[in-house]
Amino acid sequence: MQLNLPILDKLANSENILIAGAGGGFDIFSGLPIYFTLREMGKNVHLANFSFTDLRLAGIASEVEILIAELLVGAKGNIRHPLQYLPEPYLAQWFKETQGEEVTIWMLANTGGYPLTQAYEHLVKHLKIDAIVLVDGGVDSLMRGDEIGAGTLVEDTLSLCAVRNLDVPVKILACIGFGTEVEEAVCHYNALENMSALIKAGAFLGACALAPQMPAFQQFEAACRYVWEQKDHHKSHISTRIIPAVRGEFGNYDMYKLNRGSVFVSPLMSLYWFFDANTVIKHNMLIDTLAETMTKEEAFRLVNAFVRRMNLRPRRNIPY
Repeated sequence: MQLNLPILDKLANSENILIAGAGGGFDIFSGLPIYFTLREMGKNVHLANFSFTDLRLAGIASEVEILIAELLVGAKGNIRHPLQYLPEPYLAQWFKETQGEEVTIWMLANTGGYPLTQAYEHLVKHLKIDAIVLVDGGVDSLMRGDEIGAGTLVEDTLSLCAVRNLDVPVKILACIGFGTEVEEAVCHYNALENMSALIKAGAFLGACALAPQMPAFQQFEAACRYVWEQKDHHKSHISTRIIPAVRGEFGNYDMYKLNRGSVFVSPLMSLYWFFDANTVIKHNMLIDTLAETMTKEEAFRLVNAFVRRMNLRPRRNIPY
């Protein structure tokens, strides 16, 4: 059983595809089923992540390839000093230990829009990328900035800023995990309204679901478990809900008994939603504000100032 990707026509002529986690943290793991599916089809695919890992610390704790010091490095695995938060190096080590593959997980520094753009430009040139699939664990990348309940929109917007002007013919945004972002207090009414606006604009590229019978899902789950179950390692609050949802759990289910509060696990969390990234960028009201920022701290200051000036769309409940 294959993941029925609706974006294959967009990627038909692509030779070097970059799958990149847009919102930081474990977002790149949410792109693994797409990665495995495209690889199975014979595509040349690379992995990258807007990383919350300190890149210097990653170089001390594991083997890395440095492209731009403190801005862009490739995790190679070979963990020398186990840490409680080291997702990209551990993912590279999973490939090495369980798949017998040398897979570099490119780590983009947790920084502002301008240096992040530089990192993406360098990586695109280095890998000869002709298609980018930004992956968001959750749906807050679809927020525009004019709504209450926008979640962690800053990180996703910085990634959208970074790819906006890249000379890459195909740019796609993929979201998975609708309903997982409890801690971020995402307003899913506003998310659905934004999705509808993107559909009207012709930007919706289709949707598909993970199923437990899919090898791509099983590899995704195995990679996640390998990293999460390293001693005392941090766990993703997004994918620890996606995986049980795919496996048929329902309601207030806690995969690792982490007591993170009530969450409504449902089959909706197993769905991928695909959008034309260029149109998402045009709908995002924060892009121009964040494009030239140098640090995340500056980005947050500017967003806070922007929000104070806005008449925000209120939080509303889905009426069914």
